Amino acid sequence: MKKLISIMLVSVLILATSTVYADELSDGIVENEIGNLEVDSNVTENTVVENIAIENPEIENKVSSSDQLSSEENDESSEVDKNIGKTGYLTGTNTDSDTDSDTDSDTDTEIEPDEYYIGVRYAAHVQNIGWQNEVSDGTTSGTTGRGLQIEAINIVLDNSTSYSGGISYASHIKNIGWQNEVSGGNISGTVGRNLQIEAIKMHLTGELSEHFDIYYRTHIADVGWMPWTKNGQISGSIGLADRVEALEIRIIDKNELSNKPEITSEKSYLQGLANSYLTYSSHVQDIGNMPWVSGGNITGTTGRKLRIEGININLSQDTVHSLTGTIMYRTHVQDIGWTGWKTLGQYSGTSGRAKQVEAIEIKLTGQLATFYNIYYSSHIENYGWLGWASNGQTSGSTGISYRVEALRINLVRKGAPAPGRVANYYKNKPVYTPKPAALDVMSQNAQVRASSTRWLIMTDTSACQVGVYSGSYGNWSRVALWSCGPGKPSTPTVKGEFIIYGRGKSFGSRFYTCWYYTQFYGNYLFHSVLYNRGSMTQIQDGTLGKQVSHGCVRLDINNAKWLYDNIPNGTKVVIY
Repeated sequence: MKKLISIMLVSVLILATSTVYADELSDGIVENEIGNLEVDSNVTENTVVENIAIENPEIENKVSSSDQLSSEENDESSEVDKNIGKTGYLTGTNTDSDTDSDTDSDTDTEIEPDEYYIGVRYAAHVQNIGWQNEVSDGTTSGTTGRGLQIEAINIVLDNSTSYSGGISYASHIKNIGWQNEVSGGNISGTVGRNLQIEAIKMHLTGELSEHFDIYYRTHIADVGWMPWTKNGQISGSIGLADRVEALEIRIIDKNELSNKPEITSEKSYLQGLANSYLTYSSHVQDIGNMPWVSGGNITGTTGRKLRIEGININLSQDTVHSLTGTIMYRTHVQDIGWTGWKTLGQYSGTSGRAKQVEAIEIKLTGQLATFYNIYYSSHIENYGWLGWASNGQTSGSTGISYRVEALRINLVRKGAPAPGRVANYYKNKPVYTPKPAALDVMSQNAQVRASSTRWLIMTDTSACQVGVYSGSYGNWSRVALWSCGPGKPSTPTVKGEFIIYGRGKSFGSRFYTCWYYTQFYGNYLFHSVLYNRGSMTQIQDGTLGKQVSHGCVRLDINNAKWLYDNIPNGTKVVIY
């Protein structure tokens, strides 16, 4: 039985060899050798193979060549494994178990590792979820499409190389800003405070930084995945209050030419804008170009009735990390209507044509519109300051020919409150101004009088009224109209035009006192009604609205005192 098994084994080996090289070896050689083979009880499988090889050197050479080819293929495969191991994702340890042996032994040969492994593990603490499971080497940590903020992260380095070093990382936190760098799996961010991470940065340290790059990117709200960046650069956003929702991290050998994220010219993070980056200037009647002012300040004038004739708006940004988009604006101009849309640094309106701007519209585009609102308010003729319009709404007026006299603009982050009231930012109806009533007889008479002071006193003895006027000839305005008590028919008040020339605190007799007199002719006075002697509270005769006096003009004590205090000598008095 043993001999039979040996013969069968030898036959299999010979057939296998002859099959592999059948295209080069003559069928006759193999057949002859098999035919001439004598099986001896002392012949082993090795002896048979050796005899065939000796008697047939071609077979020996082919077998030797086959072994050499197999060895070269294994070496080449091992070299590929080495390169893959340097990507930071795979081990390069040789675990091949198909090792030839001349002895029949149960002991495995120990294979020494000839490669390394370097990778990164990381986890995120997510709003409403808490700490997620750890992931590694480019896998997404966090969430997308759920609107959940990452609040903290930790990062761990896996390193079987002989290189020293680690990973240092930091987070930019809402209401806090940049935290100090941490490493070794420590937490960056906050837990339990509901504060979102808005940006991250990380870098390798020590010898590792000389041989490897660390790549990373973030998924932020309102934008999505930001481009890959590496080695300490910022990923996310600054000054936009925009949350990081997910991140991915990879470590790549500097010599690796493929299997690495592409670093593009796109921005790895977005930088927000301060209101002071917004500037604008107006062109004003009789003045020309006003100085440039920053967001929230006034351009133009108020209280001077001067028209704005044009406007120019600009925006300074970080040119590397600025948001996409621009500011567009247009003006509604007297006799022209709406002009075309202008953009940063372009003038909207007219110059040298004496045409007023009557309304303005301003809007944002691109990422500027995603993250910001633009508010603007006009100060217009007859109305003053209107409410705050925003994002393309019309501020000012149309159809009523009211000039814009001043303007202010604010750039406000989305979600933040408006700079003031937002109602009544546009008008298309004129202010209602009632027609002045026909001047009464007293006021008509006043317009043809002149006074050496800015005051004029008119007294109608029939209507028992005193009118106090301020202004000048032909332009008198009545500031007070009082009931009075002029002279009775038996002792009438003198009529004509007179001048005030004296005054005193009181006069009277042993029975009464009159207070605060103002003298305009002889003993004719303006004074208070009659009080008990020496009293300013006990009225003896307070009759007004009737002809009651002995010739003077009686007044309420408060009105008498006002004349006494305010009307200077030289003021014209007209009695009729």
